Formats: sequence, structure tokens, C-alpha cells
Amino acid sequence: MESRIRDLLDSASRLVGDVQWQASFRNVQMNPADAALASPARKLLKTLYRLQGQGMISGQHDYLESPDEFNGKLKTTSGQYAALHGYELGAIDNQTAQQIDIQRQAVVDSAIRWHKAGGIVTMSYHENLPGTAPAWSNVSRSLSEADFAKYITPGTVQYNALIAELDKTSRSLKKLANAGVPVLWRPYHEMNGGWFWWGQKSSFSKLWNIMFDRYTAYHKLHNLLWVWSPNAKNQWSDEPADYYPGAGKVDVLALDIYEADFKKSHHDAMWNLGRGKLIAIGENGELPSPAVLAKTQNKWSYQMSWGKLLYEKNSDAVIKAFMKHSFVLTREEYARYRH
Repeated sequence: MESRIRDLLDSASRLVGDVQWQASFRNVQMNPADAALASPARKLLKTLYRLQGQGMISGQHDYLESPDEFNGKLKTTSGQYAALHGYELGAIDNQTAQQIDIQRQAVVDSAIRWHKAGGIVTMSYHENLPGTAPAWSNVSRSLSEADFAKYITPGTVQYNALIAELDKTSRSLKKLANAGVPVLWRPYHEMNGGWFWWGQKSSFSKLWNIMFDRYTAYHKLHNLLWVWSPNAKNQWSDEPADYYPGAGKVDVLALDIYEADFKKSHHDAMWNLGRGKLIAIGENGELPSPAVLAKTQNKWSYQMSWGKLLYEKNSDAVIKAFMKHSFVLTREEYARYRH
């Protein structure tokens, strides 16, 4: 085990530019985006940095309507839980306000159980266009730059609707903060693609900053580690760096990678953009090869298979082999590093 870790760290040191960074600069990069970050979240952040380059944390996403479904199926298939449990707070099925509250409460309850069992919690947020019904068509709505600007301009009706949506969602995050649960918070993902209302907007960083400030300064949500999660650059999405809010507002750079597009260039681009910050695979369908990643892409801190795609894109044999690989950390294995 020790020799494997030494080999991984040695290979990591050969990444372009890595050896040029001074320890003092590295420490600055490792500081949390939220200066008032609570102790449990600071502990998680430090643990993730300590594991950087030593292995990849396994992750599995579940939907708002069924927050434990696919993590449970993964346990049945492989005999192990993923270390990281992905949840959703966005409502997309035209639920009533009461239904949304019930579903979000179920997510909160599950996340608290997961944290107590030794796992990591991450949450996505498919926000409907503020002021519209909580339907998928309003998450994926096309929006012009001019109309988008209205939502990030204080004093407009649209801006007030945005703040109202953020405030409603903050209630679930506050419950987790009160329970001492740190959250890898991943809002407005795939912003470099054009399929969400917040996508491919030149002023995207303003939207990010509005949420960041509202949650950290106004709502005092100091349990959040901020995960910026673009899509891997391809024919449908722009260069991720064009939408980067900056190191001061981001803790993790997580790339969504589909169609088994696990290029080394994607890994290195995220690592060089973050300049030492944590990087991860924010979403995947096909599972990556742990053996390949261990040799050439070992800075990914974690991966997260997206809901039902775990089974639509991978055979049971592939899933079992992935979870058993020495480079992949299950919940039981990760829990040993928490202490």
C-alpha cells in the first residue's frame, strides 16, 4: 500500500508546472472560499487535500424524488457503498410547494444519515428559471443574454424572484448546517453548455457571486464547499475556463464527463486552471478506468455516476470491478480517513 502511494505521488509531481509552485502559494490555494467555513467542512476539505493523488473517492447520484435509490442498488450490486452520495435540491416535475418541501426534507434526512455513517455529501441544484413553475422545461429554457441580465441586476422583478428561489432552497442547507453536515455544493453546473437557462452567459460569474454572497454572508451557510462544475469541452460546450468565477469563490473544480471522454487533457486543464485546488469528475455515465486514472490522471479527488446511468452505461461486472479497485475508495475505506 505504501509503495503504491509513493508511486502515485511521484507521478503527480510530474504534472506540468506542479513542481514550480511554492509551498506558500499552495497553502493560499488550499484556503476555503468561505473564510468563515465551519469546522466540519474545514475538516472535509483538509481530508480531501490529504487524499489528493492517493486514490479516487467513489460517488453516486440520486434524484430528489428518490434520494437513496441508486446508492442502495450500488450497494446490492457491489457489496459496497460509494463514499460520496450525490443529492438533488432542484424540483423539475411540476410539484406543489408542499411536495417539494416533503421531498427536500427526505433529502436532508438521508444526507444526515449518510454523514453519520461516514460518507460525503454533495448536492446539485437544477434551479427552474426564477418566477416560473418547477418544471424541467423551465430549467432547460433558452434565455438571451439581455434577459439573463435582468436576473442578475438588483432591483428588477427577475432579480427579486431569483433571491426568493435562493432563500427557499437555503432552508434545506441550513438544516444540514445545524446538523453539522458539510456539503459539496454544486449549483449551476455545465454552464459552458447551452442547455440550461444559465448556460453560455458571458456574465455567468455574476450569478455565481450572487448565490455565493447570499448564502455565505446573508444566510451564514458556512457548511458549504463550493463546487464549480463545467462540462468537458466538446462540440456542444465552450472552453470551461471562460466561465470560471475565480479561485476566491471556488473550492473544487469538477468536470462533467460523458461518453467515456476521459482524456488526460481534460484532467490537466482542470488541474492547471485550479493551480492546486481540488479537481473532480462532477458527473459521469460510463465509469472511468481506475487503472488508467491511477497512472495518468491521479489528481481527480472523486467521481460521481449520474443516477440511472450507472446501470444504463455499465455492466454489473464493470461496476463490481470499479468498486473493488485499489485506487477507488468506498464509504467504508474513506471513513477511516475522517479521524
